[in-house]
Amino acid sequence: MQKLWTLLVLVLAASTNAQTPTDFTGRWRQQTKPGTLRQLEVEQKSSTLRVKTMVSNSEGTRNLEVRYEIGGPETTYKGLDGDEFRSSVRWDGPTLVFDTIEHEDASEIPQKVVWTLSADGNVLQVDKQVTKSGKAAHSSAAFVRVP
Repeated sequence: MQKLWTLLVLVLAASTNAQTPTDFTGRWRQQTKPGTLRQLEVEQKSSTLRVKTMVSNSEGTRNLEVRYEIGGPETTYKGLDGDEFRSSVRWDGPTLVFDTIEHEDASEIPQKVVWTLSADGNVLQVDKQVTKSGKAAHSSAAFVRVP
């Protein structure tokens, strides 16, 4: 009986401490610079994440759709610029982390992208760190939820 009681307490403690993952599902828009619009359509179901990126400017609109398995195997895809990317996605608390290697010409460019959702759920913060030719660069972008 004591073992059963201990097991019950552990199960209840685990379920109480279990945090529901952040849901990034939605349509998001960022005005990157005059004349350029970047939009994301995100669909998150369990551990499956679908991200459609649309970039519009004076040259037209380009689209890219990638499906990831959060905590699963690496996803390989061609980016908007034609380079090959290999990404794995994982949770780090309430944030999503994309660990990516971009294959550009003969070089490999490591990238780490972190998605964070604002407390009110209306701003998707995207922080990116890229290491190219031994130099690290950081960029940050905010996407606003589109109703």
